[in-house]
Amino acid sequence: MNPEESMRTKRSASTRDDAIDTYTKVASIAVAIGGWAVGMYAGFNVLVPLVATAVVWLAGRHLFSEPKQIMLPAFCVQAGHLVWFVVVAAASRELMNPHLIDIVWLSIGLAWLWLRPGKSALYVLMVYQLLALPYNLLQFSQADFGTTANKVLLVHVIWRCIALFYMARMFYRLGKPVQSN
Repeated sequence: MNPEESMRTKRSASTRDDAIDTYTKVASIAVAIGGWAVGMYAGFNVLVPLVATAVVWLAGRHLFSEPKQIMLPAFCVQAGHLVWFVVVAAASRELMNPHLIDIVWLSIGLAWLWLRPGKSALYVLMVYQLLALPYNLLQFSQADFGTTANKVLLVHVIWRCIALFYMARMFYRLGKPVQSN
């Protein structure tokens, strides 16, 4: 390759990197504004799953071995959601809480994902999220704007969508061949 071709290649790579950086910055700003808007609307309802997700993330960075780091985002989002269900169940002091199925299914799925990260555990958790999401969307659409139920359901829908995104990402990464350096 002659020096002129080398410079063209470097420039085109640099231009691509600048474009990716610009898109990343724009997306980051859009997500920050969206997060702020959801936080302003949902208020305290978003605090428990958000803090729980962050705490699980910080603990998971140290507790999960290197091969298990691939599942950390999918695990953390759903563990934060699980903590929220448990807090609501404990606060209501009802033995047969409607969230019991969520608590049991998420607990089994997350334990499976922790012990044997792989596609089987992802299928169990994806089925759960894909069954619960339309139900939450239906309830959300029927709840009056500004009510506590509407705010809580918005957070449920967001957490389920984030969980599905990270599980799809993990599923994709599990299918890619491992690159050795």
